[in-house]
Amino acid sequence: MSNLFIGRELMTVKKLRPRPKRKHVMMNLPTNCQGTDIAPSGTPHELPPTPTKMRHMLPTTASLKNLLPTVTFFVAFATVMTVLVIHMNNTATRHHQFRVNMSKDNEFLGVAQDNPDLITYIREVHLTPAVEPHHRPLETSGPFPSEDTAYVIKLLNNKHEGTFIEAGAYNDGKTSKTEYLERKLDWHGLLIQPEPTHYFKLKRHNRGRSQAIHACLSSTPYPKEVTFHQEDRDGVKINRIHANTIDDPDWFNTRVKCFPFYSLLLAMNITAVDFFILESGGTELQVLQTIPFERVKIEFIDVQLLTSDLEKDTIKKFLATKNYVFLKNFNNSYIFRVNHLNI
Repeated sequence: MSNLFIGRELMTVKKLRPRPKRKHVMMNLPTNCQGTDIAPSGTPHELPPTPTKMRHMLPTTASLKNLLPTVTFFVAFATVMTVLVIHMNNTATRHHQFRVNMSKDNEFLGVAQDNPDLITYIREVHLTPAVEPHHRPLETSGPFPSEDTAYVIKLLNNKHEGTFIEAGAYNDGKTSKTEYLERKLDWHGLLIQPEPTHYFKLKRHNRGRSQAIHACLSSTPYPKEVTFHQEDRDGVKINRIHANTIDDPDWFNTRVKCFPFYSLLLAMNITAVDFFILESGGTELQVLQTIPFERVKIEFIDVQLLTSDLEKDTIKKFLATKNYVFLKNFNNSYIFRVNHLNI
């Protein structure tokens, strides 16, 4: 009985004895580079990725190949749009400049050939380098000069770094009487061509030491505009230049600017020419009559004449009044030289 009582008392004491409080120990968990705790094993936090897992997380070659067409498309699209915007801006600028040029063309019609504004306008708008870098160059005229050019070279004692003016350069789209002078003797000058197709071919011969102008020589001492007639059936054939338009379906007509010879010299900043080749489709005499010979010095004049003997005699007599003597002709090329004895 007593033992039973003692056992109950011990159980009562155990129930009444307070349980000791647990101490909560704060553990310093390791942190990663972002500053967050890395939980130990068994906690709900994720474990740091292993190198193998990280390799699986990186984009694969296959996924990059799948993205390549999309990236290429956007790059190409951006490039095309950029080029289109630039082209539209350039086109707008050219259209504006074209309107300005056309208005100036009309302003300069009929002004004096030594007008300073006209000279500046020709120099800044119409004179261009005789090269075309964006197309395959055409073949040269050949390793030898033409007969009339060789004749002039001989009389000039193979002069180097001379100056020429060639009206009608590459009239056939292939040959020029001054190409040899430029390439072999380092001459420079101006190439004049009114026909659009031949003018384009002229520039493809890459005459780097020369200037070119898409125009004709005026038959009056002031600028003017004429109708240029080209046979539509043959494509590129110079025939003649008329001041009036003709209604003929067999002809293709374009308007061409014509500037006086003296105006072009002033735009080129030259007043002395060693060799002037003149082929203007029947207006040679009128062109010569516009030249103020008292202001310029032209050593040799090579006139291409397809006219009658009467016209040839008229030109000879006119040049004689300007102190030129006739030397020789090679087919249709008539060579004149200034008479130094009478100067």
